[in-house]
Amino acid sequence: MNRTSLVVTLCAILGLLGSLTLSTMKPLTVPQSNESTIPMEATGLATSPFVTPTNRLTPAMPESSPNNMQSPIQPFPTLMWQQIAALQSQNRFLYTGNRYLPEVALTFDDGPNPYYTPQILAILQHYRVKATFFCIGQQVARYPNLVRQEYSDGNLVGNHSWSHPNLALLSDNEIETQINLTSNAIQQATGVRPTFFRPPYGVVNTKVLAQANLLGLTTIIWSDEARDWATPGTSVIVSRILRLAGDGAIILMHDGGGDRTQTVAALPSIITALRASGFQLVTLRQMLNDVPERPASTQAPISASTPTPPPVPSPDSSSGLSPVVSSTP
Repeated sequence: MNRTSLVVTLCAILGLLGSLTLSTMKPLTVPQSNESTIPMEATGLATSPFVTPTNRLTPAMPESSPNNMQSPIQPFPTLMWQQIAALQSQNRFLYTGNRYLPEVALTFDDGPNPYYTPQILAILQHYRVKATFFCIGQQVARYPNLVRQEYSDGNLVGNHSWSHPNLALLSDNEIETQINLTSNAIQQATGVRPTFFRPPYGVVNTKVLAQANLLGLTTIIWSDEARDWATPGTSVIVSRILRLAGDGAIILMHDGGGDRTQTVAALPSIITALRASGFQLVTLRQMLNDVPERPASTQAPISASTPTPPPVPSPDSSSGLSPVVSSTP
């Protein structure tokens, strides 16, 4: 009986304490609209049950964009050989495509030209071939309809600088301007910003590579060319190109910058002979798609002559200028 009385007494005391606590608590109130509150947007919380906090904080990306630049490699090395290695590790600096696939890319520099470019486009259409055109920005601004036709025919349009200078002799800002002005002109003509870049004369240095990286461009050199800029004769152009052609070859020709009559005359024979040898003619976009992951890091520079001699004597290591391809007579 004593235990029972003790339990009853304790329960009564606990109940009394609970009642006193409840009576002294401030009632929970909902803030009115005129009270100072933190907006839901400021907290990162969704104002709709269909929008999650993640969606509120992450900007929506467009489904399609004309500017498909790759992100810059960060940090980017300062020594040239390290820069090339870094770019090659992501297939953003190429001399050739896949050396184990019978693919060849025809590329044309220095256009568009109102006389020669339409002839080359007609030949490509006749043979149902897609090629790549590295255009000079000044020419794009003069003949945007030709660039638009290149693109509408299914060819790839790349950046070849604004006025074809030796970019390695320019400042960082001048290099950026040369590239951006050209990309702007191509995008205005085609609606698509170019992602492929070929430096004039095939010459680069640390500044050129750094700007190409910052702008998200893939730098393309070449492995096969006939020096058609020297007008050596139609048969010579054909034989030189076929002699150097191989799996993954990137062939350099020109549709502007001078008399390209021999190039136009040689093109049908080049196309038919390459096909007869079992090669598929592709754009650089297709060639890059068919390159295995990180194969370019094993590529050694390929010696080929530049389209025209650089406007300065052959550089040395102290000048900071380093041509990717050798300048041969």
